[in-house]
Amino acid sequence: MPGFVRVCSVNDVPPGTVKAVRVENREVAVFNLNGRFYAAQDTCPHEGAPLSSGSLEGENITCSWHGAIFHVLSGRTLEPPAGEKMGPPVDRGLICYAVRVVGPDLEIEI
Repeated sequence: MPGFVRVCSVNDVPPGTVKAVRVENREVAVFNLNGRFYAAQDTCPHEGAPLSSGSLEGENITCSWHGAIFHVLSGRTLEPPAGEKMGPPVDRGLICYAVRVVGPDLEIEI
């Protein structure tokens, strides 16, 4: 049954950082953008790199393996190679999850 699941403490994800967590057999990246929290799959749809090891700049995460760029808030692919190399552009963006803060904890909706 879907619902919110605790993933970590708010203090575990300082502003401007990303943290990898595992939730119900899913790799999830939790982002802190100036005190607002977001979550998305932690695997790049291009070749499975952990996005949490990438570079977070503003609202965008850059994959450390091949440089694909994703918008953290929407999951949209902003720069290939994730989904736009061959044929018509296809956005194989990220699966995003709702996040809420409950006291000192961060929860995501699975």
